[in-house]
Amino acid sequence: MKAKWKHYNITATYTGSKPARWGGNGENWNHHNVRVYNRKTICACRFDFWCSIARPQMEKEYDVLNAFYCFISDAISGAYSAEEFSQEFGYTDPREGLKIWRACQRAYEKAERVIDGDLYDTANELSEIAG
Repeated sequence: MKAKWKHYNITATYTGSKPARWGGNGENWNHHNVRVYNRKTICACRFDFWCSIARPQMEKEYDVLNAFYCFISDAISGAYSAEEFSQEFGYTDPREGLKIWRACQRAYEKAERVIDGDLYDTANELSEIAG
């Protein structure tokens, strides 16, 4: 599934082969490999995204844009300190909070490379159409 938004090409490829690491016994295998390409800066990044069990595959442009929005939202959380992150999201187990915070930090690094503007502004614009 593909979507174009502003000067970004977003492509989601359903793999279905990678279990989600959260919740239950990893029963959600509805994995997508998502690639974001910035036509203006000629930069790209990839990230993992899982659809719901009820709707395993992305079927509409909205779904792809929503995955992009979720990625940017996670990336913004990676800009917090570990302590701020744990407090903001209510993690009482420091190891669990730290593990997730590090994943958000990796998303932040990727987003900073591909987004050629303020991440908050980009997230706000996307939330109006897909969040």
